Amino acid sequence: MKRALKDSLKLAAFSIVFLLAFACNDHPSKQTGKAATKYTCPMHPQIVANEPGSCPICGMDLVPVKSHVTDDTITAGLENIIKPANQLVLSKIRTVRPEEGVRTGEIEIQGIINYDTNNWNAVSSRVGGRIERLYINYNYQYVNKGQKLMDIYSPDLASAQQELLYLRSSGDKALLESAKTKLRVLGATNQQIASVLKTGKVDYTFSIYSPYSGYVAEKRNTAAAGQSSASGGTVITQEGESAGGMNIMGAGSGSSAGQIPQIDTNSPLQIREGQYLAQGQKVFDLINSNSVFADFFASTRQLSSLKRGMAVQVTALDNPSQKAISKVSLIQPYFTDGNTFSLVRARISNGGLRWKIGQLITVKAESESAFGTWLPRTAVLQTGSKFIAFVKNGGAFVPAYVSVAVARGDWVNIGDSLNKKAEVAVNAWFMVDSESFVKVDSLKR
Repeated sequence: MKRALKDSLKLAAFSIVFLLAFACNDHPSKQTGKAATKYTCPMHPQIVANEPGSCPICGMDLVPVKSHVTDDTITAGLENIIKPANQLVLSKIRTVRPEEGVRTGEIEIQGIINYDTNNWNAVSSRVGGRIERLYINYNYQYVNKGQKLMDIYSPDLASAQQELLYLRSSGDKALLESAKTKLRVLGATNQQIASVLKTGKVDYTFSIYSPYSGYVAEKRNTAAAGQSSASGGTVITQEGESAGGMNIMGAGSGSSAGQIPQIDTNSPLQIREGQYLAQGQKVFDLINSNSVFADFFASTRQLSSLKRGMAVQVTALDNPSQKAISKVSLIQPYFTDGNTFSLVRARISNGGLRWKIGQLITVKAESESAFGTWLPRTAVLQTGSKFIAFVKNGGAFVPAYVSVAVARGDWVNIGDSLNKKAEVAVNAWFMVDSESFVKVDSLKR
């Protein structure tokens, strides 16, 4: 009995010691947790206290500061998601690998039909006199060869007719032929000379006829050119001049863009009836459209594929069935208003007058074939003077710089700037938006 009681006392003593030890270990933890609690004001978070109370600023009760401690850890699967969007892009877009081979492309440039300056002719007065009647009224009026232009009174012509009639009565054939030649030099036709000999009378009002066919054109000064542009007239600039001009294809400049004769197509002539003309004075110009220029502007990148003498196809924008094959006859570089471009010109035969001045056209030419490593144009993104492609790296795409040597059609030659086994996003523009700034890190190849 005593032995059983003794064992019970030992067991009770052991239990008491165990409970006291557990209570001692648990109490500091609770005290520590209680001591770690901080209190703050909801309206003034700068107020922090170790005990509950009131805010000294607004008087609100202080509340415990909640702890945001978490046991979440970043795993390898989340590394791509937490990286900045300008360094890596998650996408399942289709990919393509660089292809090595030969590519040929087609250049397509917008242009306009202009006058052929080689068909420019001047009509001048061979005698001095006064215009009695004018049969031409406005610029761009079409005139046929042999059409009457004006009636003029000229003392020189009247005197030459009197000499002709006097020498006819003298019977000297040699002098008579000399008198006829003098009248021809002064602008008289054989029919007019025959009429004077037949009637035996001097014609004081002499008719002047056009020696050419074409459109009447008066070149204007710079001030007139500016006024015509404002009133809606077609302004065309003569080759070598720098005043006025057609702003063709958004060339970015109003100076000598078309490089063709300057004509005001909706203004009256400066010459008038009753006006006196001096011998040798130019009355106006005539330009015909039997041949025309197809003018188009090429950028510095396109210029490397255009050569003088190469064949081009010209198509009218308003009538795709209207086409012509021609050859490049002129390549003239320009630098104006900070823009570098080149005027490229081809001459088109226009016997049927199908091509109209000012008509918009599309010019196509085949570029030379080139060997290289190619990517689709859509796979390369241009940012200023640099080019970027998105290379697949694991489950995401990483931007990388590439070099573009030449372009052919829908392909660009990137040379050896990328590994041929690299998988590239087929559409680089899909990977970024218009506001993005792409940060490119060096990529191991």
